[in-house]
Amino acid sequence: MQVYLGRVETKFGTVHYAVTEQGAVAITVPGQAQAEAFGILERRGFKAADCLPDTQGLHNVKKELEEYFSGTRREFSFPLDMQGTEFELRVWQALRDIPYGERRSYSDIARAVGVPKGARAVGGANSRNPLPLVIPCHRVCAQGGGLGGFAGGLECKRFLLELEQRSLAGECSR
Repeated sequence: MQVYLGRVETKFGTVHYAVTEQGAVAITVPGQAQAEAFGILERRGFKAADCLPDTQGLHNVKKELEEYFSGTRREFSFPLDMQGTEFELRVWQALRDIPYGERRSYSDIARAVGVPKGARAVGGANSRNPLPLVIPCHRVCAQGGGLGGFAGGLECKRFLLELEQRSLAGECSR
């Protein structure tokens, strides 16, 4: 199966993505190395020989990512080509249900997926999230209001949260 690779330049760094005919397979957060996307692809069984440049803009992934970073897109409409455990898929769906610009705690997500004492397990599922902008794990913070962890680092998490807040604030001032 072919995998198409692309990238989007943002103010915080480059976002790399990989997409198949079925949908997006991997997206890095700004500033993460392309190797992060390749790691996800390797775990899915893809080889370097399967990879080609995304010259066609398959599923509009690049366009929608650019719109997100410009503050004009709040939800992604392209299909996803994901694999995970049953628990991970439930957590990732709960993350997708967090409205743009809002935050939830790890405990909130654990309760939402029916594992009230599973906050650490939610954190583990977040760390294995192959599509961290589309499955917005940056919106999950520590119970006491702290940022918690993030694969792209806390500066990147803060950048993404502030991007969404600025977009919402801009809407209110119109």
